[in-house]
Amino acid sequence: MIEFKKAGFHDLETLARTRQKVWDTTYRGIYPDHAIDDFDIGWHMARDRRRMMDRNQEFYLVMDGELCVGYFYYGTPHVPLKDHSFCLNALYLLPEYRGRGLGSKVFALLRRICEERGIPKFFNGCNTHNLPAQKFYYKMGGVVDVVNDGHQNPAEDQMYFEYYLRKEEASHEE
Repeated sequence: MIEFKKAGFHDLETLARTRQKVWDTTYRGIYPDHAIDDFDIGWHMARDRRRMMDRNQEFYLVMDGELCVGYFYYGTPHVPLKDHSFCLNALYLLPEYRGRGLGSKVFALLRRICEERGIPKFFNGCNTHNLPAQKFYYKMGGVVDVVNDGHQNPAEDQMYFEYYLRKEEASHEE
């Protein structure tokens, strides 16, 4: 049975090693090879530790029994986008766990959290070259707000999807 497990400081290495696996299958051919081949577990653990110290960040591991098969985290945006105060900062699953409805469950969780907190909208970033992720975010109801691409390093090419909890709020933004 697959479950979402709230992650803490004791999970930093698992989180970083899962990220390394996911990046190899997601970004190989998009990110420069050295970004994947020379993946620095310690650097990622330190960065995630700093982010976890923000009480407005929630980290989760996606667990299949004892095996970590993905992760996601949300809360304080890492990049500013208009007046958004809530962001899905990361959502990654190993390839064999994609297409099983897990991403939809994450989005249902995010929508519920936003409703409970009175947050009318949220956003997420996506590399412009990650076409499978784009397809998923469109399916989740995402509307592209900003595209920032054309960088020399394709890892920097990003697009941002917005999600509104109510359609009438989306129409006021346009």
